[in-house]
Amino acid sequence: MRLTDMSEFDAVIARAEPIIATIVTRHRTEGQPLTWRLIHSIEGEVLDELNRAEDLKPAYINLIKHSGVLNYPLNDDPVDFGKSNAIACAFSMIYEAYHRLH
Repeated sequence: MRLTDMSEFDAVIARAEPIIATIVTRHRTEGQPLTWRLIHSIEGEVLDELNRAEDLKPAYINLIKHSGVLNYPLNDDPVDFGKSNAIACAFSMIYEAYHRLH
């Protein structure tokens, strides 16, 4: 994987956006607040869906998921990134979609 090969990454982002919107809409209509547990769950659903696509490379899909390095909570508290400027791509996309659609 080359850093200059961004079209592959862009393809993952483009494919993830409608998947995230669909999943977020489902959870939103169930009246659930966006909690840490829910954002992890949504991320898992998104990654599962992306990994089923035969035309996307797993290495690029892995670039959008959260890293264990950031230690995001896994509880039922509302998601709050505080003043963090290091947010996993998928979490950022989910958060934005949830609050845009909610």
